[in-house]
This record gives sequence, C-alpha cells and structure tokens, in this order.
Amino acid sequence: MSASPRDQVGAEIATPENVLLDATERVGKIRDGRFAVHLHLSRLKPQNRQEGNLRVAGRMLEPMVSAYHGQIFRLTNDDIVFMVLHPNPVDLRDHLHRLRGLFAKDPLTQDDSGDGADLFCTLYDLAFDYDIFLALVQECLKAAKIRLRAPPTPPEPKPLDATSLAMVLERLGMIDASPFVRRQSAISLGGANPVANAQPAVIFQEFFVSLADLQKAVAPDFNLQSNRWIFHHLSTTLDQRLLAAMQTLSLSAMPPSLHINLTLPSLSDPSFAAFEANRDQRIPLGVELRILDVLADSRAFSATRETLRAKGIKLVIDGLDESTLRFMDVGRTGADLYKLDWTPELAQPTRGDGLMNALKEIDPARLLLARCDSETAIAWGMNHGISQFQGRYVEAMLAATTMAVCEKARACSLAQCTQRHGVIIGPLRGECGNHLRLDTAPALSAPRSAPNRTTP
Repeated sequence: MSASPRDQVGAEIATPENVLLDATERVGKIRDGRFAVHLHLSRLKPQNRQEGNLRVAGRMLEPMVSAYHGQIFRLTNDDIVFMVLHPNPVDLRDHLHRLRGLFAKDPLTQDDSGDGADLFCTLYDLAFDYDIFLALVQECLKAAKIRLRAPPTPPEPKPLDATSLAMVLERLGMIDASPFVRRQSAISLGGANPVANAQPAVIFQEFFVSLADLQKAVAPDFNLQSNRWIFHHLSTTLDQRLLAAMQTLSLSAMPPSLHINLTLPSLSDPSFAAFEANRDQRIPLGVELRILDVLADSRAFSATRETLRAKGIKLVIDGLDESTLRFMDVGRTGADLYKLDWTPELAQPTRGDGLMNALKEIDPARLLLARCDSETAIAWGMNHGISQFQGRYVEAMLAATTMAVCEKARACSLAQCTQRHGVIIGPLRGECGNHLRLDTAPALSAPRSAPNRTTP
C-alpha cells in the first residue's frame, strides 16, 4: 500500500478527511459487500447549500448507515461520504432518491456529465472499485489541507448607511486625496480611421479617484457603493477632494489635454469654479460625466453643457453600453466625445453590430472605446471605424513604448512601469528613476490593420 497522504502533507491539521482515510484503509482488508457513496453537495448552488439542509441530509442517512454497519462523513467542502456493508439495494436507492428530493430545486440533481454519469452522487462497489475510491479519498484529504491552510476569507463589507456615511465624510475631510488619484491615458490611432489623418498619439489623460484604494484607507469595513443614493451624496465630496488634489498637481510634463471625471452637481459647486480659475489655461480641459447622471437630470445637464461650451471645456459622456443605449438617443446630448465600454461580448456580430447601429448617427471621430483590456478590443474598434482607445491594454502598450526609449528601463519591469504611469504621487512614483519619461507621452507608431476583418 502506498504511503498515506498524512505523511506527504503533514498531520498538524485534523480533518474529517483524515478519519475517512483511516476507515477506508481498514475496510480495504475486507472489501466484499462494502459500498461507498459520495454525495457531491459542494457542487450545489450556494443558495441551495444552506447549513440547515446539509444537517437534514446527514440525519436522513443516519438510520440506514447504522442499520448496515457503516459510517458517515461530512467533509470540509460540505460533501458527504458514507460507507455501508451489504445494503439492501432498494433501501439504498430509496434513500438516495429522498436525498435528491431534498435538493430538487438545484439543477445538479437533474444533470449528468454527458456520458450518463450522475453528478449528484457516485456509488462505489468497493469489491471492484476500492483503488479508485482510495485515490478519491486521498485527493479529498490533500484538498482539505490546502483549504484549511489558506488565509481566511475576509468578511463582506457592510452596506453604507447615514451613520457610517457621516464617519466616512469626516475621515475624507482629514486626508489628502492625492495618493488616491489615478490617471489613464487615451490614444488616437489616426491611421485606422479614414476620417482622421493625424498620427497615432496620446490625446488626453483622465484623472479620477480610485474608489477601491480610497475605501481601503477610510472605510475598509464598508461598501461605499452599496446604496446608490448615499453614494451619490458621497460622490460630491469625492469630487471636491479630487479637484483640490488637481490644484496641487506636480508633474514633470503635462498631458496634451486633461480630463476630469466628475458628477453633474459638482460642476455647479464652488470647488470646480476655483479649480477652473486656477488651472493652466494653455492645457485643454475636458469634463467626463456618466451617462446615468445625464439621464437623472437632463435639464441640469443641458444648462451645464452650454456653460462648459462657452468656456471652451470639452464635454465627454462616459459609460455607454448596450443597456444605456436602449433608453436614449445619446447623439442628442451634443457631447464632444462619447466613451463606449468594451466587453468581450461585443465580438459577437449580433451584439457588436447592434450596438454600433445605435451609434450610427454619431461621427466616428467622436467615439472612444474604453476599458480595452486586450488586443482584440483594439482590433474590434478599428474594424468598426473607432480610432480612439483607453484601458489597461493601452496603459501597458504605452509603458512598453516608454521603456523602449527610457535610459532607466533596465531597472524596471513592464508591470512596474504600467503601475507607475497610473499614479501622480506616492511610493510607486518615487520608485521611478526617470519622471520626465514617465510623464511625457511617448511617440507611437501606426498599428497594422487587423487581418481578415471588414469594417461595417
């Protein structure tokens, strides 16, 4: 017999799988008439794997397991394994049928693997299947050791309410938001778009507050976005902190254009007026608004649009996707730029073509594909007449281009350079040995056209 997994993974953690392995090794000496059943309850959907149902399942099995001189084991992943000796086949079948009925709402009880195997439970005749069952038990033990050694799952953040909002707002008032400000570049690949003859280049940098990082710092126990209306109130304060941080922005080179992600009410706040009055007027400014803000207050949006236009500030509508485009003709908003969110589903012709059809009245030169996380996204956009892009893939591409000409590049990895491009202050930026290269938009070359694709 091979060495016990306890010798391989250590015996410092006792588990039900240990006891099951002991029992399996003992019955291996006399296998005739012994059967084992593995109930795959860990495969149930979470809502059907409630503690109460699992306990009921165990109690339902106890009389039969006792009558047939067996043992029952509830494993650490909630699976149940039981072994019995010379069971009545009809009795065993009836008990499994009742167990299946207990979890009848779950599709697992009706599914099979495609080859007729039952995904809900597996029966082993140990007279013939002992080695297979022993190997299963050994694997279960190894998996249990790994699970129990893993760090505990942190508790779910609590929803934000009025009391916790007051606490968060107080903390926000005491911190400098600059370490939580992130920037992301947008590029134009002019050669990919027949209407644009410009060379590929960085066209602007968008600045915004990283909500995930801010939450860790000021409210690690709360989900800041759990309540839409409370978060909307919080967003006004976040915008004020962002605008304050932007007034102290210190970079070695400024972007060709600067965009700020704000909420609609903040554009009427004194903090925006103060920022706009003190900013470098030589750098074009753009304001990015979520489409949901526009839908929520179209009258305020119309007034704000005219005010921004009079000041020469570009207006960007952010967050366009299949669902938002169903509710409005976005072309009527009169924005200067529309940001369409990329998802892999857009690669499906029926999805992507339908979405572009909803945007057919908008000049392609005013479209930008955001959240591009792969070359596939860029190729899809180019083949649908889009020439402006933003997202993680773009950031990695710019970092790689920067490293190709940076004198300090040998001391960095691509991941490090990409991360440093995204911050404006703090330790990550401090680790860079060439801030001028970090802040200067690199020269880009024209991309090759995607093969075997057509522009609709």
